[in-house]
Amino acid sequence: MERTRLSIVAITLNEEGNIRRCLDSVRFADEIIVVDSGSQDNTCSIAREYTDRVLFREMHGFGDQKQFAVEQATGDWILSLDADEWVSEDLKGSLESLLSSVETPYDGYMIYRRNIFLGRPMRYCGWYRPILRLFRRGRARFNDKLVHEEVHLDGKVGILKGDLMHEPYKDIFHHLEKMERYARLDAQELINRGRDVYGWQAPFHLVLRPIWKFMEKFLIQQGFRDGVHGLILSLMAAFNVLLIHANCWQIQAGLAGRNEDKIRRISRTWSRH
Repeated sequence: MERTRLSIVAITLNEEGNIRRCLDSVRFADEIIVVDSGSQDNTCSIAREYTDRVLFREMHGFGDQKQFAVEQATGDWILSLDADEWVSEDLKGSLESLLSSVETPYDGYMIYRRNIFLGRPMRYCGWYRPILRLFRRGRARFNDKLVHEEVHLDGKVGILKGDLMHEPYKDIFHHLEKMERYARLDAQELINRGRDVYGWQAPFHLVLRPIWKFMEKFLIQQGFRDGVHGLILSLMAAFNVLLIHANCWQIQAGLAGRNEDKIRRISRTWSRH
C-alpha cells in the first residue's frame, strides 16, 4: 500500500536559534512549509536548507497565520509545529506507523506536549497535556484568535503516542519578555469576549485572579511536585494574569490611546512559546 503523505507547517519570526532543531526532527515528512512574517535574522536561510516552501506573509494574528500555512499544505495529514517545538523519536515512530496504516478511524490526533522550563521537563503545573496538532487535510482549521489559537476539527479525535517537545523560554528574562509581548494581545482577546476590568471590578481581577492562578498551578495542578521549578513557574503564571488584566484596565480606562494600530504592531513582532 502506498504511504500517505505528511505535511509539516510552521510559522516563524526571528527563530534562528530554534528552527534547525525543529526541522531536523521532521526530515522524514513529505513536505515542509514555513511561513515567515519578516525575520531579520537567519531563520529563512536555515529553513531553506530543509525546504523550498519558505513563504512570506505579514502577521495579523496567530490563528490567521497558522490557518494560512495549513491552506498551503498538500499532504494527506498536516502536523502544525511552532519553531520552538520538535518531534521526539517516539512520536516520530508513531507518525511513521500512522502514515503506513491501511486506515484509521480518526481525523485528528492529540499529542502530549512535554514542556521544558529552565532546563527541566515539567510534569505538573498543567504543563504536560495533550494538544490537537495532527489532522487530515480539509478536516480542521485554526480559529482567528490573536494569540493562544486553537484547532477546530470536524471528526473523531484520537491520542498519538510519543511527546512533542517544547522549550518556550531560554531563561527567566526571556519568559518576562514574552509575557510582556503577549499581554496586550491577551487583554484585547478578553475585552473582545466581554471582560470588564475597569471600575469596581478592578480589585477582583487585579488581585484575586492572580492569587487564584498561583493556587491553581502550585496546588491544584500540583506544581509543588516540580520543586523550585514549579514554584517559579506558578509565580510567573500569576504575574502573567496580573499583567494581562492590568493591560485590560489600561485599555478600558482610555490610557492606552488608540489600540488597533498598537495591537497590529505587536502582532507583527510576536515570538512563540
